[in-house]
Amino acid sequence: MNLRTLALIVAATALSTPVLADINDEDSVFDNRWRMHGMLGSTIADQSDFDSGNEGKIGIGKPISSYVMFDTHINYGEFKNSKNDTYSRTAGGVDLLYFPRGAFMLDADPVQPYLGIGLTYHEVEYEAPGITASQSDYGSDAIAGFTYELDTVAIRGEVRYQLDSIKRQAPLFPDDDNFYTYALLIGISVPFGDKPLPYNYDSDGDGVPDRLDKCPNTPRGTPVDSTGCPLDSDNDGIPNFRDQCPNTPPGARVNVNGCSIDDDGDGVPNDIDQCPNTPRGVPVNAQGCPLDSDGDGVPDKIDQCPGTLPGLKVNSRGCVISQTVELTGVHFEFNKSRLMLDSQTILRKVAESLANEPDVSIIIMGHTDSVGSDAYNQKLSQERAQSVVNYLATQGISPSRQTAKGYGESKPVADNNTDEGRERNRRVELQVISPNK
Repeated sequence: MNLRTLALIVAATALSTPVLADINDEDSVFDNRWRMHGMLGSTIADQSDFDSGNEGKIGIGKPISSYVMFDTHINYGEFKNSKNDTYSRTAGGVDLLYFPRGAFMLDADPVQPYLGIGLTYHEVEYEAPGITASQSDYGSDAIAGFTYELDTVAIRGEVRYQLDSIKRQAPLFPDDDNFYTYALLIGISVPFGDKPLPYNYDSDGDGVPDRLDKCPNTPRGTPVDSTGCPLDSDNDGIPNFRDQCPNTPPGARVNVNGCSIDDDGDGVPNDIDQCPNTPRGVPVNAQGCPLDSDGDGVPDKIDQCPGTLPGLKVNSRGCVISQTVELTGVHFEFNKSRLMLDSQTILRKVAESLANEPDVSIIIMGHTDSVGSDAYNQKLSQERAQSVVNYLATQGISPSRQTAKGYGESKPVADNNTDEGRERNRRVELQVISPNK
């Protein structure tokens, strides 16, 4: 076989390989890693008077498709004939190997047979007593073998029929133009680097291939978006599958559990805390503000007079200061001083507030509209004021702390010529006299 014939065979084999047409197709990924191999075995001469010897081979190759690999190698073999003369062969060459079962597919079976042809350049040496001769030339090989893939290496075995061209020259080969040998070799093949992954390989099984997956280590079963990242419905940066507070308001700062941070430690997260700087340990309401049971603006924690009547002005300690307020809701029977039932509810609250302010004294001031004589209105307003004092006394407020004073129609706050104005003028006021400042 000459060099031109061998080249034609190599080209025909490569072009007949079906997967070569797909090398540039991004969907056709194969294991194209470089591979180094080392092999040892026996060499046998294809002549009856030659004995067997040893041969070794090292090489490196690279797949060019799922079916075909180019291999380069150097090998050395040596044996003796029946006269104890020594023949040695050193060769280097390139092989084209064909794997009919697609050895380099990413899901290929572990055991893969192959066939191949090779082109070599060799040197054959002959040593006999008193004689040393050598010849170099081109040759060709026919190859059959197998590989068996393990985790990180492959076992590789092959039989090579080695045909080396020589010139007839005694005492080497007086009757032939070729040197025929067989080699039976076995060893290991080691690939370089990590095995490539399929084009649409999805290592975390989330349905998004790794080439598009921005979150490649998503736990199995976790719902993901189109980029392979876990869904985060409230956009707080914590994925749904570990978000313990899945409806956090937009923009809220959250902890590792996806819950709004509570900077002041009052149990109310920042996003709804209307009083974000509450001192530690202060009881708060649902809005994160300190509790103020009497609504006087002074938190319970520092309120020294916690039962202040709504509407009364207080100092920084929550205690009332001197002032005059209208007792809205205090009503009397028509033209009488007897309190109506709804008035008693209001006055009970006044009594509760006064009980918490033992240093406060009060003046109950009665007022009427202008209907009737001045004397009648004066008398009626005094009696009504006294009626309030008497009721507060029944609720535990000492009469010594109270003064009843009627002003009749002398201090109107609205126009007595209208029904609305007269109604406003019929009122009871509470004047607080307090030592608090």
